[in-house]
Amino acid sequence: MLDKQTRGAILVLRRKGHSLRLISRLLSLSRQTVKKVIKIGSDVPPVIHRLGKLDAHHERIAQMLAEFDGSVVKVRRELADAGMSVGYSTLTRFCRKNYLLDGFRAPRRSVEATRQWLLELVHGAYGGERFHSRLPCTADLQFLLSKLKHGRSRDRKKAATILARKRGISNFLIAEALRSSRKTTRRYYKMYLEAGPEKLFAWNTTRHIGIEARYCERTKRIFEIFHHKPTAFGINRTNWTHSALLKAYEKSYGEVISRCTLVRILRRAGFKWRKARRVLTSPDPRYHEKLELLLNTLHHLGANEMFFFLDEWGPTQVRKRGGKAYRNEHVTIPRHQVSRGNVSLVAALSATTNQVTWHFLESKDSHAMMDMIEVLYNQYHTKAKLYITWDAVVWHNSGPLLEALDQFNDETKAFSVGPTIELVPLPTSAQFLNVIEGVLSGMTRAVINNSDYSDAAEMKQAISRHLVERNEHFRDNPRRAGKKIWELDFFEDFDALRAGNYKER
Repeated sequence: MLDKQTRGAILVLRRKGHSLRLISRLLSLSRQTVKKVIKIGSDVPPVIHRLGKLDAHHERIAQMLAEFDGSVVKVRRELADAGMSVGYSTLTRFCRKNYLLDGFRAPRRSVEATRQWLLELVHGAYGGERFHSRLPCTADLQFLLSKLKHGRSRDRKKAATILARKRGISNFLIAEALRSSRKTTRRYYKMYLEAGPEKLFAWNTTRHIGIEARYCERTKRIFEIFHHKPTAFGINRTNWTHSALLKAYEKSYGEVISRCTLVRILRRAGFKWRKARRVLTSPDPRYHEKLELLLNTLHHLGANEMFFFLDEWGPTQVRKRGGKAYRNEHVTIPRHQVSRGNVSLVAALSATTNQVTWHFLESKDSHAMMDMIEVLYNQYHTKAKLYITWDAVVWHNSGPLLEALDQFNDETKAFSVGPTIELVPLPTSAQFLNVIEGVLSGMTRAVINNSDYSDAAEMKQAISRHLVERNEHFRDNPRRAGKKIWELDFFEDFDALRAGNYKER
């Protein structure tokens, strides 16, 4: 076909009065071609519409695509059976050119398209005739559509899985659209193919497993062994392991079973190995009495009273420290390091304002605690009373500290200026009741773990900045310190506090 430039040259030469023979010789074209271009009178190549091999079968192919749910492979096979040979790529190109696949491929392209198709199916946008070729049983089709529209959440997911798979949508897209695991949707479809919709929509599809596990002879034998001590079978252990159970089973019944079989039986029966967790409990004989005092004081604070949790932190060496790191980072911490200094501090947490007061110290002793009380006294000079609670360690309950505190209160009462200080001691080994423990642990995770400070001053600066930012946060977002200790009612939950652990388990 001549291009636009050649056609233009022919028209220009003809306007200049040149003959057809001369134009054909100059442009190396046949006179017939030159004559056709001059007859058309335009340099734009004409568009020639030729009917393709498949154009005559357009309606037939469209009907077959609707019948086979957009499967080009099945349409090609059907055409071949009818004596019409056509290549797969040719047929696919024809379908795409005529937009015959748009309505069938859309739900298979993405999760959003699949979810939209399922939503339209629920609202009745598609009739049941589309599924007749895939679901020849009309009763099954009506049953699945009914479950999809009116069933429970799980039943709707099951019906949607079957209908979408029959529609040709992949298991991956179905699982993502329904927000289920691929294993679950695959199990739904497999159960439907093997046992039909009655089993798929049964009240408990795994009920037979429990019956089988309960009455199976092998299972009963294992349970009988499991409820005896290993020493009864000549095994020198105090608890059961898989290998010990297999050994006892073989010794008792002369039958060898695999470890996988044993694990399956125990799992179906609901048995699991779990490590006993060690918990912190208080051995204090006056535990309940001290706890009652703590909770009553905290829950009945006056408008002009404040409650503080006190605790020390450190001493902590200034060195390269470990912590959590990304999986791909290989961080190493030298075992032997030269210490660049030590950092210790004492901090007080206000129970009502969630503000932390702290100062760094050289050693943990009674004088450091008295200095912290003086800091709180000066900071909250307008209050009537300050309640102090701390861990039951030796220097917190020393004679000189208590004497100094009594003398401090006597001077305050004599001058009638400033708050009095009252101690509310915690039970022994009851650190879980000291709310400031969590604050100091969070500070350690934030600025101490994974650190490598050059000296003690840099570490102190990082600690102070962290606590200042924390105080600013709770100043802008007021909240009381602690959570459960405020919700706990000592008189109602007395039995729950028997072990000294008030956390929900």
